[in-house]
Parts: sequence; structure tokens; C-alpha cells
Amino acid sequence: MDPLAQLKDIHLPAPVSAWPLSLYWWLVIIVIVLIIGLGIYAVLQYIKKTKLTRLALAELALLQQQGCEVNELHHLLKRIVLSSFPRETAASLHGDAWLKFLDQQASTNKHAFNAFSTNAAAWTLDLYSAKPNMLAELIHFKTCQDWIKKTSLMPVDYKMKSSIKNRSENTHV
Repeated sequence: MDPLAQLKDIHLPAPVSAWPLSLYWWLVIIVIVLIIGLGIYAVLQYIKKTKLTRLALAELALLQQQGCEVNELHHLLKRIVLSSFPRETAASLHGDAWLKFLDQQASTNKHAFNAFSTNAAAWTLDLYSAKPNMLAELIHFKTCQDWIKKTSLMPVDYKMKSSIKNRSENTHV
């Protein structure tokens, strides 16, 4: 009898399974899910934060397309300011104080915005007349567009929520 004939075939071990995953793979999956979640949250916050700016620019474009008077641009700016700043701050402003307020809101440390104050006559000439009829020109629309883009516009309730949140964090520290 041949001793080699009595040998059995070589049995290979079972293939290595991908499951269960190792701890490192679970950590990678968790990190990826967190990054995706934070990215979605950041995009939603950005959309919420820029909503007022987008709406204001759309309304300005509509006014420009229809052709309007300078007073209508003042009304648009006042509505934007009242929805983005506390009523006590901006509701009573008019004339030069109003134009200075607009300039201050769009100014930064690096760049002073003074398009309203330097052209005060063009903005206030027709403002207090009995029959305002000065049509807005391209420079008026450009100034408003620049102001809307440079000013951080957020609804007052959004600002109030964040300031309340910041105050509560500061008191607990």
C-alpha cells in the first residue's frame, strides 16, 4: 500500500471576511459621517444667513428693471435695515444721519464705505419735496447694490437668538 495515497487533499482555511469591521474602519466611517453632517449644517447656515441679502438684491433688480424713483430706493433700504437691525437703532434716522448710518454699516476696518455721504445731495434732493419725481439712475442702483453686498444682513430674530446664546454662554463661564 502506497503511503502517499492515504494522504488527504490540502484544505484551505475559510477566506477572511470583511465583517465584522475592525475598530479603525468604524472610526473612519464615523469621521466621514461627521464631516458630511458638518458640511451640510454649514451650507444650511450659510443659506439661512444670506437669505436676506439675496432677497434684497432680487428686489433691487426688480426695481431697476421697472424703473423707480429715489424715494423707492430709500424705502427699500429702510425696510432692509428695519428687518436686519434693532428698530430702536434705525427707525428714527433720516437725512444725513440716515446716510451716515448706511455708510457705517457697510464700512470695514480696511475699507470705508462713503458712497451715500459723498453723494448726499443726489440722495436727499428729492426726499422732502411735495412731489418727488427724481428717477433713480444707474449710480443709485449701483450704490444700493454695493451696500447690500457689503453689509452683513441677518434678520433681527436670528441676531437676537445668537446674542442670547452668547450671553448665556458667557454667564456660565
